[in-house]
Amino acid sequence: MKLQNVQIGNYKCIRKPCEFDVSDITCLVGKNESGKTAILEALYRLNPLVPTDGSFNLDDDFPRIDVEDYRIDVAEGRREPAVVTRATFLLEEQDLQEIDRDFPGVLAGPLLVLSKGYSNELYAELLVDEPRAVEGLLAGTDVPAAQLKALSRCSTLAELAEALKSQGGQPGSSSLPTVLGEIQQKGLLDYLYRRYLEPRVPKFLYFDEFYQMEGHVNLQALVERRREGRLLESDHPLLGLIDLARLNLEDIDNPARALERNNRLEGASNHLTRRLMKYWSQNRHLELHFDIRPGLPGDPQGMQSGTNLWGHVYNSRQRVHTLLGRRSRGFLWYFSFLAWFSQQKKRGIPVVLLLDEPALYLHATAQKDLLRFFEDESATGHQVLYTTQSPYLVDPGHLQRVRVVEDTGAEAEDQALAAGSGTRVSTDVLAVSRESLVPVQGALGHRLLGSLLPDRYTLAVETTADLVYLQSLSSLLAGSGREALDPRWSITPLGGAANLAILAALLDGSGERRVAALLGSSFRAEGAGGDRGNSLYGNTLQKDHILFYDDLTGSSEAQVEDMFDLDFYLELVNGVYREKLSRPLSKGHLRGGSAGTAELIARALESAGQSDGLPFDRLAPARYLAANLDSLKDGISRESSERFERAFKTLNAIH
Repeated sequence: MKLQNVQIGNYKCIRKPCEFDVSDITCLVGKNESGKTAILEALYRLNPLVPTDGSFNLDDDFPRIDVEDYRIDVAEGRREPAVVTRATFLLEEQDLQEIDRDFPGVLAGPLLVLSKGYSNELYAELLVDEPRAVEGLLAGTDVPAAQLKALSRCSTLAELAEALKSQGGQPGSSSLPTVLGEIQQKGLLDYLYRRYLEPRVPKFLYFDEFYQMEGHVNLQALVERRREGRLLESDHPLLGLIDLARLNLEDIDNPARALERNNRLEGASNHLTRRLMKYWSQNRHLELHFDIRPGLPGDPQGMQSGTNLWGHVYNSRQRVHTLLGRRSRGFLWYFSFLAWFSQQKKRGIPVVLLLDEPALYLHATAQKDLLRFFEDESATGHQVLYTTQSPYLVDPGHLQRVRVVEDTGAEAEDQALAAGSGTRVSTDVLAVSRESLVPVQGALGHRLLGSLLPDRYTLAVETTADLVYLQSLSSLLAGSGREALDPRWSITPLGGAANLAILAALLDGSGERRVAALLGSSFRAEGAGGDRGNSLYGNTLQKDHILFYDDLTGSSEAQVEDMFDLDFYLELVNGVYREKLSRPLSKGHLRGGSAGTAELIARALESAGQSDGLPFDRLAPARYLAANLDSLKDGISRESSERFERAFKTLNAIH
């Protein structure tokens, strides 16, 4: 069965019932204190994996602003105990098989509703067809035809019981009165739920940072805590690991079974290593190991006597063991969760995962791995509800999974309005505050960048003029049978050095994209040159992914225009500004020492036009070349062509 809809109310900051639909993967986003955690907590208590967690406490859980009025109303009989959580499940074909076998058509709809509140009783709701229940009961008996005809006139269970009583109570079958008595005692709805559906209702597994195991434990203390029913939250994943290894906790430190114990621990470690490494792409060289040894004087407090279980992580590349408890908090969260969840999968228990801020200590790469884990588990029937404030845990391809949680009382400025407000859950992003949407906006921004730069290979250049020149010369070289720029490269104008840093940081090194740059000397001056091993871009781009025009031309102030011979470039400029110049520009008009060609042209145009001079548009000569390439190509020198070809060969060698 699948969780389809959730309604939460009368719990902490959730005053009025808020309702939302649930998908296979549901992402709750919102500001701090908006009620995201409260939603997961309330849902967890409906049918928790840890049975002792299934109670609501009026003092701790009821909204404080309303609790005293509620107490008085209940005490004086004006109000029934409040419902906190109401969950609707869609029954699937496998859930209905046994019911349909014994009572064909008894359910009028495929929905099961479970609810719980401050009475701490679980209530089930089903749409049942009582006449069909009567038919099902009679179809499974060996009642003689004459008696069956009389019983078949009954349309309710009460009528059937009365008819059986009038016939002596044992009409050829001893099972009919027994089953009918059980149904009448519990009620038809409760009978159907307890007998057929209750074992199939998924348990809720709630996990947050407090469930992380410490990586070591004193086994005698763990046995005692479990016996006394006072397990720590961090004990549950560890018990999951022990169960996964098929070990008896009471007998785990028996020296006579040390070899068997170690073999089973090793098997569980290998299983978890495979599971963990499938979703931990940050380091593929880790292995999990566990050992059991007597406590020593130097061990942590509480572990200096008896027997201790220790977890280690072995890095096969660095050849070093590290205590599990000393690994990063993100790694420890991931491992602890997988240990506990793997135990439930081994036991075959249907589970809905409730994960509160799973990205709290996870790098963006690990968060993407976690999204992949969610997809895989949902495909096997495990639903996932999680809260997050991270854009990396919002899948922009599935925004229909996002639910925005807001505390409308906190947003309201008017106190009277705030007093009647509380947490609400919305799927309409246009109806919520901008602050609540920050994770969604971040995810969409990251996706937008990917759509603007859709290709795996991005060549960053300074201006649109660079793009046009490179495309023109690539076409020209390809037409003459020489090496052109590989079409896999998508050329992207940047406009400034800072933009290259941003582009490289976002895309390069992602494992999915390659970023290279063909830059002018101005970029080198802004931090991309000199000692490339220590430069800014040497840290964000691979060293051999950065090319400079001055290396290709041999001049110190080169930009793309300097890839051409000066006479040819002057021909392009004169072609563009022919009607605005009193006479064509020549080398004699260019003054400025070691400045690049574009800078020299700009200075010459300032004094060559009217009183205000002519502004130089670097893109205009590039467009002029592209539009007249056939007639101008013979004027491009062999040296110029070779410069561009050398650049293209270097870029094409990048993989």
